[in-house]
Amino acid sequence: MLALSLAVLLTGATLPAGKLAAQVVPGVQVQAPGGWAPPALGVRFGYDNQQQNEVLGAQLRLPILRGGQIELMPSVDVTFLQGLKEYQYNFEGVYVLDGRAGGFYAGAGIGLRNTIFTSSQGRETELGYSAVIGIRLVGLGLVVPQLEYRWVFIDEAPITYKQFTFGLSVALWQPTPSR
Repeated sequence: MLALSLAVLLTGATLPAGKLAAQVVPGVQVQAPGGWAPPALGVRFGYDNQQQNEVLGAQLRLPILRGGQIELMPSVDVTFLQGLKEYQYNFEGVYVLDGRAGGFYAGAGIGLRNTIFTSSQGRETELGYSAVIGIRLVGLGLVVPQLEYRWVFIDEAPITYKQFTFGLSVALWQPTPSR
């Protein structure tokens, strides 16, 4: 829009009355075209119930539908054990009950866990599947808090990994009203 404004000023072209004023308003944040829910980047921390230690992670939320009801959510977590760090990678699809308005969400996907599963084989990465439920709160501008519970099921492991986390995500741009 700024390029259009400069082109109009430099060339002397005219636009229908009010066209520019309706789109370029001083003091208004840049918004995504078309009303798409914005992607968000976040950090989370919590507790791994199975390993009984702290977890620190990061995630990316990528809306697939304009209203934000369906998202892809890749993430990575590190569980801090005595003398060992376990790494978990997840790629999940989630359904957000109220879309960009937040609320409850649930989903599933694949999970990779990198740790020492048996003392005889050393560190290895195993593929499994994951399930997640959570609640995302809105109304704090670009920062969105969330509470989440995740299960990772790996056939080679005799246990199910369970995590409870609190996170904060930051929208990569100002959300626009849905159409």
